[in-house]
Amino acid sequence: MAMAGTAPPRDPRYELGLLALLTLANGVVAFDRLTVAFLAPYIVKDLGLSNAEVGWLAGALSGAVALSAFFGGRLADSTGKRKAILIACTVLFSLGSGAGGLALTFAVLFAARFVLGIAEGPMVPVSQTVMADTSEPERRGMNMGIMQMAGAFGLGAMLGPIVATQVADSHGWRVALFLSAAPGLLLAAIMALYMKRDPAPDRATAAQGGSALAALAALLRIPNMRVSLGVAALFTAWLVLQNTFLALYLTDVKGLAPTTVGGVLSMGGLAGIAGGVGLPLLSDRIGRRPVVIGATLAGVLCPAALLLLPGDPLLLGAAILIGWLPLGIAPLYCATIPTESVSPAMATTAVGLSMGTAELAGGVIAPALAGPVADAHGLASVLYICIGLALAAMAVALLLQETAPCIRGATGKE
Repeated sequence: MAMAGTAPPRDPRYELGLLALLTLANGVVAFDRLTVAFLAPYIVKDLGLSNAEVGWLAGALSGAVALSAFFGGRLADSTGKRKAILIACTVLFSLGSGAGGLALTFAVLFAARFVLGIAEGPMVPVSQTVMADTSEPERRGMNMGIMQMAGAFGLGAMLGPIVATQVADSHGWRVALFLSAAPGLLLAAIMALYMKRDPAPDRATAAQGGSALAALAALLRIPNMRVSLGVAALFTAWLVLQNTFLALYLTDVKGLAPTTVGGVLSMGGLAGIAGGVGLPLLSDRIGRRPVVIGATLAGVLCPAALLLLPGDPLLLGAAILIGWLPLGIAPLYCATIPTESVSPAMATTAVGLSMGTAELAGGVIAPALAGPVADAHGLASVLYICIGLALAAMAVALLLQETAPCIRGATGKE
C-alpha cells in the first residue's frame, strides 16, 4: 500500500527507535488491560462476583474500546494529530487503570474499566498506522507484528500475570492496580520527547473519507475489509474468552494455586511474542492469506489440550505456549491487511474499524454470552466455545484476497 504522500522520509534508525517505543507502549496497554483478568481469583473472592459479572467486566472495557477505536481512528485521519492523540490516550488509560483499585463494588469497577477502554481504543489503530508510515514495505508486516504483539505479550501476558499475582498475593489486588498506572505515565513523557512532529495534514486527502458514517459505509464495500472484520470478531472472541476465564478454570477445575496460575498463563506471553514476530514475518515472505488460514485452524489446539490434560502446571503451560502461537496473526487481520486494502486517507479509520469490531463482537458479546453459559454448564464449556470460534474464523479466512507486497507488488495492490 502506498502510504500518505505527506509522510516523513523513512529513517531506519528512527524506524527502529519508534518501533521500540510503541512496542513498550502497547505492552503497558496490554498489562493495564489484562490485570483484572489475572487478578480475577482475588477480585471475585473480595467482591463476591459471579462468572457472568467477570464476563461483564471484560465486556465493559471491550465495548468502550470498540467505540473509541473507530471514532479515534477517524479523528486521527481527519486531523493528522497522531502524536497528540497517542500521548493523551496513554496518560488517560494509565490513570484509569490505577483508578480501578479504588473500586469497592462491581458497579464502580465496571465504570473504571469502561473509562479505561475509552482511553485505550485509539492507541493501537494510531500506533499501527504510524508504524506503517515509518516502515519499509518489506518490513511492514514484521514491524506491525512486533509492535502489537511483542509488547502486549511480553509485558502484558508474560510478565503481567507473574507481577500482578505476586503483588496481589503480598499486598492485595488494589495495590497491584495502583502500581499499574506508573509505566504508562513515564512512556507518555518519552513519546512527547522522542516522536517526530506530525506532518502537515493534506486537507484534500483527509477529507476523502468524509464523515464517520460515510467512511464506515465506504470501508464495508471493500471485500477484504469484510473478511478482516469477520476474522477479527471470531478470533478475538477466541482470545478474550480464554483471557477472561482461564485463571478461574485453572484454579477451580484444574486445582492450581493462583500464583501457580500466573506462571502457567505467562506461557501465553512467550507464545504471543514468538507468534507475533514469526507469523507476520512469514506473511511478508509467503503472503498474508495462507498464514491467516493456517493459524486460525491451529487455534483449536490450545482449548482442546486444556480440556484433555490433567492439572499438571508443566503440561498446561506447554499447551498454552504451543497453542497460543496462532495469536501472532492479530496484527495481520487488525492492521496490516486493512491498511493494505484501503486508501491512505482511510488507513487509521480502517484499523480502528477492525479493532472496534473485534472488541465489540469478541470482547463484549462473547464474554456476555459465555459467562452465563459457564455459570450453567461449568467453565469447561468456554473452551468448547473457543474450538468452534477457531473453526469459524478459518472458514471466513478462506475468502481473503492476498495483499502482501511480496505477492502483489510494492504497494500491496494490483
